[in-house]
Amino acid sequence: MDVQEVIRLLGEISLVDDRVVKTDEAEQKAQVRMWAVALAEVPLDFAGEAVGRHYAESAWPIMPKDITAKWRDTVRDRLARQVGTFEPNHHPEIDPDDQYGNAYVAALRSGRTAVMTGAEQPHELPELVGRVGRTVDVAPATDGYLAAKNALFPKANRPAAAPELAVHCPACGSAANRPCQSVQRGRVLRGTHGSRRDAYEAQQGAAA
Repeated sequence: MDVQEVIRLLGEISLVDDRVVKTDEAEQKAQVRMWAVALAEVPLDFAGEAVGRHYAESAWPIMPKDITAKWRDTVRDRLARQVGTFEPNHHPEIDPDDQYGNAYVAALRSGRTAVMTGAEQPHELPELVGRVGRTVDVAPATDGYLAAKNALFPKANRPAAAPELAVHCPACGSAANRPCQSVQRGRVLRGTHGSRRDAYEAQQGAAA
């Protein structure tokens, strides 16, 4: 925020809480300078939202530290969720022979600033890797796959499969004839989910 934005913000605050804005002209100038320094990195829109959240929770007059504390928390959260990689070849302004020069640093800083200020959303992990479990549509095993599996592992040499594997698992989303997976990490389970067994029994009951 610059000085003019601070003046605008203080004007909006004065409509809600006249205890904040100074009445003496000299004190007002000093207050504007102090707030401008304290809120230099905070966007005006965010500061306005922070003021609203402050008065929704507190009856005390707002101070610059109340706004900057919320801003630091927001920035920390955005950068923690930003797991995207920086690819120099996506930026034509970067010389391929000098990827770590001034242009590289400027582009990297610009990308981080965009995430910090909310101009760009963080590139979170689900955007970079495939999701497992219920959010992934897994194709059911084909007859050819099952035939090849039976040829490599004769039924007599392997333990009998759980009958409920014949149905889709409503808990983790595994397709028929596919093993169940943990919902959180996508690890293959030795057994099956209870809801899958219930679904199988319900199917058998309907067919009887």
